[in-house]
Amino acid sequence: MTIWHEVHTGVVHPWLCDQFGHLNVRHYANLFNEAMFHAYARAGLSHGVVMKHGSHGVAAIVRTTFIQELPVGSLVTTESALVSASNKTCTFLLRMRNTETGEIHATLDTLEVFFDPQARASTPIPAGLRPIIDAQLNGPDLAPEVAAVPREAPQIGRWHELHRGVCFPWHCDQYGHMNVRWYAHFFDDAAFHIWSRLGAGWKAMEALGVHTVTATTTTHFRKEIRSTDLFVIEGGVARCGRKSVTFRQRMTNVETGELHTLQDVVEVFFDPKTRKSAPIPDSVRALLQTELDTGG
Repeated sequence: MTIWHEVHTGVVHPWLCDQFGHLNVRHYANLFNEAMFHAYARAGLSHGVVMKHGSHGVAAIVRTTFIQELPVGSLVTTESALVSASNKTCTFLLRMRNTETGEIHATLDTLEVFFDPQARASTPIPAGLRPIIDAQLNGPDLAPEVAAVPREAPQIGRWHELHRGVCFPWHCDQYGHMNVRWYAHFFDDAAFHIWSRLGAGWKAMEALGVHTVTATTTTHFRKEIRSTDLFVIEGGVARCGRKSVTFRQRMTNVETGELHTLQDVVEVFFDPKTRKSAPIPDSVRALLQTELDTGG
């Protein structure tokens, strides 16, 4: 059982849309991330409350599932529920609806780990917060089942450098590290570059009458990024299906080589005329297969 809360409203402005005419992946992350701060507050776990107990939640694994596109002008409402908890973690589920039709366009499930800001390490959920969490979990609504996040690491035959960046102070939240929405921003920039690295850039896709849209992103946060850190993103092909391809991207520290974050992206080939999925063109499939056959 659980309790659902309305936590955010928004609108799809033209400047939030990409060249394919719908809300870009990074802006789903922006809207969901703003909603998450309110999700904590509506669940009784606001910043002011949790910091009195000496810890707060940070994202460990975030999975976004894109169900149907959001075109310009759409009004969206996001609701959240706390659906499970363990010794150190709690899981929230968020769903983004079209305000006018009620249809669900995207969902986000996030495993949040409680974090000691002094030790910069995970910590058990403070006992004083347990009654608040239990009250949410014992709400009137049946808690939806959340599918387990795949933990296995796909084997990547060939890595390609896709993006370099720096964490500026304005990328950081009140907890002193790069905020979740900015990981989405940088990974999304990188994902646009992977196709040109493979020899099938935007113009080539356009000539074939298709492009790709993101079906899911699953981000595994391993080590926080803080202001002034330099990072590099690399990506490679993990799997290839009939209509979809899975990429893995990794974000590492330029100076230390440490792994900060992994993201798995499932992209579906899409016919912009029918606004529906389409088979992968043979010429693109050949490029993908070459990547999968590459050892090392």
